[in-house]
Amino acid sequence: MDVSIVLTIGEAIAGAIGGIILGEKLQDSSFGKAVNAIIGLVGGVAVGYLLHTTLPDLASSVHNGSLAGILGRIIGALTGGGVLITICALVKDNVRGVREDRRRR
Repeated sequence: MDVSIVLTIGEAIAGAIGGIILGEKLQDSSFGKAVNAIIGLVGGVAVGYLLHTTLPDLASSVHNGSLAGILGRIIGALTGGGVLITICALVKDNVRGVREDRRRR
């Protein structure tokens, strides 16, 4: 198996974990664990891709087997999953129907 495929799978898993963890912290804005995991997965893979394309030195260190490069991409994916779930929660909270429903409670 190629290193990039394994790292993409690792980024997807890390992003899903980041989405689930941060989704639990955003209790009123949570989408549920499954949707949080999917959103986090997308965010993790997207940030992993952005790190790969914008920082070529990081990408070359990953292919050489550098532990720091691998951890950097995994931590970036974990953060990316959390950031995307936060953005989606903010958008969800600013939708008109959601705000009116919360006022009724």
